[in-house]
Amino acid sequence: MSGHKDKTMRAIKWSSLSFLTTILLTPLFAAVLARLLTKEEFGLFAIGLSLYAVGQYIADFGIGQALVQKKDLTEEDIRAGFTSSVLLGLSATALAWLLAPVAGHFFNNPDVTPFMRTYACVYVIASLATVSTSLLRRALWFKPLMVAEVGSYIIGQGVFGLGAAYLGFGAYSLIISAAVQGVIQLSVSYFYGRHPFRFTFRRESYRALYAFGGRASLISFLEFLSANLDTLMIGRFYGTATLGLYNRGYNTIYAPLMGMARSLTRVLAPSFSVVQHDQSKLRSAYLSGLMALSVLLFSLAACAFVSARELVLVLLGESFLGVVPLVQILALFIPFPVLSNLSAVLAEAAARLNTKIAVQSVYLVVLLVSYSAVYRLGWGIIGFAGVLVVAGALRSFTYAFVARQIIGGGSKEIVRAYAVGLACGLAVAAAMSALVYPLRHIGLSSFVLFGLEGLVGASLVVTVLLIGPPNELQRQARILSKKALSRTERWWRAIHPAERT
Repeated sequence: MSGHKDKTMRAIKWSSLSFLTTILLTPLFAAVLARLLTKEEFGLFAIGLSLYAVGQYIADFGIGQALVQKKDLTEEDIRAGFTSSVLLGLSATALAWLLAPVAGHFFNNPDVTPFMRTYACVYVIASLATVSTSLLRRALWFKPLMVAEVGSYIIGQGVFGLGAAYLGFGAYSLIISAAVQGVIQLSVSYFYGRHPFRFTFRRESYRALYAFGGRASLISFLEFLSANLDTLMIGRFYGTATLGLYNRGYNTIYAPLMGMARSLTRVLAPSFSVVQHDQSKLRSAYLSGLMALSVLLFSLAACAFVSARELVLVLLGESFLGVVPLVQILALFIPFPVLSNLSAVLAEAAARLNTKIAVQSVYLVVLLVSYSAVYRLGWGIIGFAGVLVVAGALRSFTYAFVARQIIGGGSKEIVRAYAVGLACGLAVAAAMSALVYPLRHIGLSSFVLFGLEGLVGASLVVTVLLIGPPNELQRQARILSKKALSRTERWWRAIHPAERT
């Protein structure tokens, strides 16, 4: 089991490196895009991205998750997964082309139709990479996956996406970026996770994959609807300009957040699956991760809430200044999707898919009813954001209750993790406010103040993590410090041999 733990820690290391790189680059790319694209173009992209995600769930159908979760994987399973992915990808592309005019009519925007059809061409690229990326995840071999993800993001978004936007391609520049990223990820993942490019049509080869994958796909689709219901309703009732405003404020917070959630899912899903039959190890892994994430996420939420004004001015520009209250509300949302994701991954690893379906179905209904009420009451996009925070918190607590059942107890530890995280967040917010608010009145530029806020916020978060409540990140930091000290000592002795005695 120590070998598995070592693999898991290496996976977390590479996943963390990917996340940190992305979170540093995302604000930079977003700041440039905000000055190259209009609110209407961002609104069009938000609609296209949401509709594209529907096709992604059809194209994947949970096949990747099934390949990772299956206890004994055969070559026939791999061939069945590849056949399914390719055929579903082609089917999703054809379906998107046929339904694109319906989407254009729903959003009262004729530009949606050609945009959706163009975006749908990326389905096939993504489907070809499903099996190879799943095999690498199953083996906890995350180095090539993270290298591909970071490299494709820098080249696809930073070079081709921004370059196309500068040349006047508008919202289509984001499709170009997605296509380039898909090709790079496909090339790298297949190079390291090679498998037969051969089809199989034996019915029995699909039973095990579809038994798990079908339910996993349904869950993913419910999660998609929950995550994009606000986009669909705002685009329908308020128009693309208002949606573009909401989308920029939302993604200022949500994009790096989802990067963290995806990293967690990729690493923890196969890790939890390996120890799913050892409840004590499963419990220890979940509770230690919950405490560390709670402290980290509530602290980050505090930093984002206090720094919302500078976040908007620097990343989006003065034309988006009206979304500052929106960003502040959404900052409160930061902890809940990732903490929910941690518990949801645990439920998936334990094959509690029916439970996940029930939770996501109720969550979707609550969002639909609440968003409809907000629209009728005329509370606008601020009301939508408020609903998201409250519903997100309720879903997180519900998933924590599900996790308690899976690990066989731990109620006090779970409550303590949330309470400690909240306390740390309040402490960070108080410290940040005491330092930041006076600086706003001495005439510093937004860029300088944003840089100072970043340094202060990072220092506070690191301090809380390292000297605050005991958590897994502290333990790993101590291990890394010891290794670094040992290497330094060996290096020093190598260059000063006379001092060895």
